Amino acid sequence: MRLPLSLALVALVSLDGGRSRAATSTASVPSVFGGNGHNASFDGRLYLIRTGPGWQAFVLRPEALTLRPDGLPDATAGLWSSPLQVVAGEPNGENALAICEPDPARAPYACDGSGNPGGPFACYDVWVLDSDAVRTVAQGGQSFRRRRLLLRVAEPGTPSARPVAFTWGAIEPMTMAGGGALHGIEPTVTRDGRLMVWNGSLDNGDQDSVMMYATAPTACAATGWSAPRSLSHMVADPAVNSRYRLAARPLRAADGTPFADGAAVPGAYPWLLPDGDGVMFSAALMPCRGVDDPFGCGPRRNGTSVLGYPTNWGVAHIDGGVNPSTTDEVRLFFSSPGPSTLAQLPVSAGHDVWPFFGSNTSNYVEISFDDGLDGQYAGLWHLNESITVAGDIDRGRSPDVSGYYNTAVVHGAVTFPAANNGVLGKAAVLGGGWLEAAPAASLNPVGGITLQATVRPAGDPDCDGDNNYRFLLYKGAAYSLILEETGGIRARVGVEGGATYDLYSGAELATDGTTWTAVSAEYDGASGVMQIRFDDVIVAEQTFAPAPLAGSDEALRIGGVGPRPACPAGASGGNFDGTLDEVSVSRIARHLGTPEPPPPDASTGPGPDAAPGGDAGNGGGADGEAGGCGCRAPDGGHGGGLIVLAALVASGRRRRRGAEARR
Repeated sequence: MRLPLSLALVALVSLDGGRSRAATSTASVPSVFGGNGHNASFDGRLYLIRTGPGWQAFVLRPEALTLRPDGLPDATAGLWSSPLQVVAGEPNGENALAICEPDPARAPYACDGSGNPGGPFACYDVWVLDSDAVRTVAQGGQSFRRRRLLLRVAEPGTPSARPVAFTWGAIEPMTMAGGGALHGIEPTVTRDGRLMVWNGSLDNGDQDSVMMYATAPTACAATGWSAPRSLSHMVADPAVNSRYRLAARPLRAADGTPFADGAAVPGAYPWLLPDGDGVMFSAALMPCRGVDDPFGCGPRRNGTSVLGYPTNWGVAHIDGGVNPSTTDEVRLFFSSPGPSTLAQLPVSAGHDVWPFFGSNTSNYVEISFDDGLDGQYAGLWHLNESITVAGDIDRGRSPDVSGYYNTAVVHGAVTFPAANNGVLGKAAVLGGGWLEAAPAASLNPVGGITLQATVRPAGDPDCDGDNNYRFLLYKGAAYSLILEETGGIRARVGVEGGATYDLYSGAELATDGTTWTAVSAEYDGASGVMQIRFDDVIVAEQTFAPAPLAGSDEALRIGGVGPRPACPAGASGGNFDGTLDEVSVSRIARHLGTPEPPPPDASTGPGPDAAPGGDAGNGGGADGEAGGCGCRAPDGGHGGGLIVLAALVASGRRRRRGAEARR
């Protein structure tokens, strides 16, 4: 069962049946599962974690799931078993680990009290991979090794499941085919046990916050591993590029810049999606405000991100509760039981939603990859910070996560506060500045369009006796979304033949400085219908002569069009003053239209081209009509607009002047 998120989350609910947004996460909630390095079995139930006393085994018990008042799982109650200590202390420098399954049929299998097949227990027969993270390579540490673990669970598959017994095999080194050790820390492996990714270095020395990989001829092998290579080499490696979708295309930074073959891909604390579709990791350094402030600051423990097929092979800095601040708390290890492994988790609706547990943060979040898999966005800006190719937080740009990499560059007074401030994670605060995406073919839809922005004006835009309208979205004559001084919204689109279609909302959004309103405007070229919606309620509709959109070669501007006075006068208009979140341009009219294939756009890379299947759920291909069409459902639902759970301002609010902007 998939439950809607609570109103307490100030949730965004998609118009297409409750789909989440991604790479975004729900709010973060507390979990009793906490410690340092950890990992999960592929059935999603056995977890090994390093705590102060040593390695502990926990069993996740979804059968005991209860929900909090906000609708998210209560991870502080019976969801987790009591721990069983399986290694005391750190006799061999134990911390981060991977659980590798040479035979999925034995992870787990029904067993008796002696581990023999058959009986009331569940036995996990797995290899645990790790390295001595305490010592350097020169000191004999940071060399990967394996040891066999047979762990027995009593009352499996019930609310009382718990680990009760274990035995270890001997520690064995893991070596390359030509001999020599694999060096690094924080290993993670795919379900087939043949691809390992870790925090290493390009020279196979001490870890240097670079994501490296190696492959083996058999699952969890002790010998025969390939030489370590940077993740940037995967697309050129026949051992992986046809086997794992992470390796299917060149990897890119958040702004679309390709990582050159062999170049470092910065990252720490990696966790592979089980089938090798992508990797979750810490992408950025956590700055120190003072000595050890915040605790653990300095290393790459910031900017939790995902890279791979679900993100169109670009680094996606996750917006939402998994990244509550860029300055206040380090974030290290996360893992997931998978999007469909357990019937009870996740609880939020969406096309491709994953439940995640964090150990250092002792928390639970649900992360959605829907935006990268939607396939109908021309641009989608969560209006959080970007991350540079070198792995630093970039407050000068906000990434486009549609797959077209139409990065929005900050101009003037635009800030991203340290802590989350939006309806979904971070939002941009504008005080006269704007963001700008360069001209691109992908930003010129033809058959239909949807413009969306979640808006919180800082105050009344009517600042003097002149006409004080403000720009929310503007692409010259192609299309625009404007906040009138009355609080109403005006949408315009230019169509072939030179006509401009203009629609005014009539209704007014709140300008009290505290209320969010989700504004959307859409036009369907086949029918000529144009609509404006506030919080998914139609506030204006008109039918024009059907015509395709004309487009333009101008840049797309968000929140303004250039330097403007704080109180704009007359026909020049002004820049928005307030906070913007979840801004998007879709290539379809999400409620009204039909899908169109993605345009070729050599200037911005391959565009979204994900295919269905694998880790990423049921598809959702971003390849035109193959998935994520966004077209009208039989009940008239479907579409990608966002509902912000905020009050719709009554259309009878005091009006100061006529809404018509003179431009």
